[in-house]
Order: sequence, then structure tokens, then C-alpha cells
Amino acid sequence: MQNNITLLNLESLTKYLYPESKQFILQILDSTDSTNSFLINLLKNKQISDSTDFIYVVAAELQTKGRGRNGHSWRSGFGESLTFSLSWRFKKYPASQLSSLSLIIGIAIIRVLRHFSIEGVSLKWPNDVLVNRSKIAGVLIELRSGIRNSYQTVIGIGINFNLSENTRNCIDCNVTDLFEVTGKLLDRNLILSALLVEIKKTISHFEMFGFSYFKNEWISYHAFEGKHVCLNMPNNQIVQGIVDGVNDNGAICLLTDSGRKMFDVGEISLRDIN
Repeated sequence: MQNNITLLNLESLTKYLYPESKQFILQILDSTDSTNSFLINLLKNKQISDSTDFIYVVAAELQTKGRGRNGHSWRSGFGESLTFSLSWRFKKYPASQLSSLSLIIGIAIIRVLRHFSIEGVSLKWPNDVLVNRSKIAGVLIELRSGIRNSYQTVIGIGINFNLSENTRNCIDCNVTDLFEVTGKLLDRNLILSALLVEIKKTISHFEMFGFSYFKNEWISYHAFEGKHVCLNMPNNQIVQGIVDGVNDNGAICLLTDSGRKMFDVGEISLRDIN
């Protein structure tokens, strides 16, 4: 691991975001428990208006209680990852159609990483980003009802940039980071600005066209498409099958012994068929 850290700073972010910088309200913290929790508290305390069209963004050098999906923790040392959250207000958009939002965000992350020539990047349903089957990024979506049938979503993203050995030893899955993949210390300000612009564009298209517009692109990125997998359900039931795409709401489709079935919850893993 290299110890050189380029800190996040508003001047660089604003420069890289131009001319779209006026659409974002940016805040950088040295440390917080969780950027998602920080942003949710701003919403609860009415420090962010339910009617605003600005995109609030909070990034932190360190999360002391970073959160992932299904109660998992996100672990990273100071400046080792890019961890940030942003708010997006969906106006009169059915909550039932927001179940695929984490898949949409995954597409945006893939597009940006590929733009920076990062190879071997793929998705794992529903919200992990992989490089050569090791996790490099994750997404956590949290929903909050707003005024006049609107919904405020808080979208949390974490991307590993340069993990220490101590951090890696605390993580219970295969992980990688951008330094390991590229051999370069990439500027987190540049990556964050590119992500914000791409996420804004991608969600705007999602609002207009729905997930079906992105479905084939998402499937093309899915590392487990056509693979034998085990789907671990919240009730500890395990479903086995072959991945056969996703439906128009982002639910994963499995070819099982009892037919083609769709699931919108669960954790998938490759099945050992030897």
C-alpha cells in the first residue's frame, strides 16, 4: 500500500464538475459515522428542503460506522476509499419502481470506471461492483417519503482506492482496490466528480424511461449471468439455479428445478457444482 493521500477538497471538485457544479451542494467531512446517516439526519431535521431540486452530496475521509446492505459494515481507513452519499428527490414516482435504483447506480459506476480504463469490472446483483470477482465498490439505497407523493432517496456509494493491510484483515470477503488494479494513485476528486455527473444523467434517464431502458446493459455487466448460483434468502432458505437475467423491476431471474423464478431479495454466490 502507498501512503500518499490526495485529500478531497471543494475547489478541485467544483473545478472538475464545471459547468454542472451549480446543481450540486457539496460537503466534505473529515470523519462521520456514516455519510448516509449524516444525510438522512439533515433530511429529518429539515436542513434539506423536501422540495429542493439541488443534489446534496456528503463525502467523508473516514466513516466510523459505515453501513452496507442487510446490516453489513463498510470498513475503510482514513482516505483509503471514496465514501459519499447524495440525495435525489423523485417527484410522483411509484416507490415500487425504485427497487431497481441500486442496479442503475451500479451501471453509472461501471461506466465511470471503464471511462478511466479500469478493466475487468463487473456487477454482482443487486449492488456490488467487482473487479475479477473481488469487491471494489458497493451501493446502499435508503428511501424517505416526501411531500406530495415524492420520495427522497439517499444513495450511498463506497469505492476502495487504496486499502491498508489492517483494513483488508477486517473484511470478510474478497476485496480489491483501484491501486491494486491500476498500480496508480487515482485522484478521488476527479473520480467523484465524474461519478456525480454520470449518476445525475443516469437517474434522469431512469425517471424518463424506467429500468427496462437499462436492463440489457445491466445484464451485460453481470458477472454471474448464466452461472449456477445459490441465492441465500433472509429466512435462511437457499435457492439454487442458473442466472437468467433480471426483470423490468430489477429482480433476479433464476432457472430452477421448478421453473423460472424471480427474486427481489437475497444474496447470491457461485454454486460449487463439483
